[in-house]
Amino acid sequence: MAALLSPKKLLAQHVAYLYNVVLLPRLEFCLQTTLFAESTINRMVSPMLSLIRQKAGFASVTLLSALFTLLPFSIQHAFSRFLSSHVASWQRIFSHPLYILFANYMITYLQGFLDCDVCPSTIDLEPWSHTFSL
Repeated sequence: MAALLSPKKLLAQHVAYLYNVVLLPRLEFCLQTTLFAESTINRMVSPMLSLIRQKAGFASVTLLSALFTLLPFSIQHAFSRFLSSHVASWQRIFSHPLYILFANYMITYLQGFLDCDVCPSTIDLEPWSHTFSL
């Protein structure tokens, strides 16, 4: 009976699952109002990626692109995931009929803040209205 209760070793696939299904959604929830630079996000997830490399038996200098392309792991790129989450949020805001005025105000404010004389004064938000909720 004691043999059944002994701890089992985690495989690289288990750690990859924890990364994709536990860590990334939790970080995405915590960072839903903030978008960090790619280097900052990479520092947040680097301990977990190092653990995946170790469990898979890869060298510590293995490129991240190799981890992202290996099929058994299916590691998601954290920065791309967070960026797509923010884009989806903005699409929902811009496509809602009650927030069209807010969206136009924000675009005008950003144009003034960034001192963009070459930007158009009005932006057609029609393409945003055909987006679907994720």
